[in-house]
Amino acid sequence: MKKLLFILICAVFAINANAQFKFKSLDNNDGKTTIVIVDDNFKSGSETCCAKFNNDGKTYDAKSMVSTQEGNKMSITMTFKRMTVFNNTSLTLTINAQQVNIPIDLTEIANQLGSYKLMVP
Repeated sequence: MKKLLFILICAVFAINANAQFKFKSLDNNDGKTTIVIVDDNFKSGSETCCAKFNNDGKTYDAKSMVSTQEGNKMSITMTFKRMTVFNNTSLTLTINAQQVNIPIDLTEIANQLGSYKLMVP
């Protein structure tokens, strides 16, 4: 009975941790790099923390992280030190104690960041 209860609890955490964040935008205004991600089916009660920006072989901790939830839609805005080179980029978040990697497709933002060095595969 204890094993069954433990398995059910683990399953609940696994379902809640299955967030499907997607990259929305990136800008370099006001001397900082701001990245926004969204999840249109976010589970209430999930804990999200510890944003890291992986860029050009280095990892940067978020200077700030603001999340907004309206119904099941979650939006997270993160700021990082200002970047001038964007290469092999992704975000790593911790959701319910599990690390989740969110890729950033640079081809989607190439027009926004035309004056910066973009390394698009």
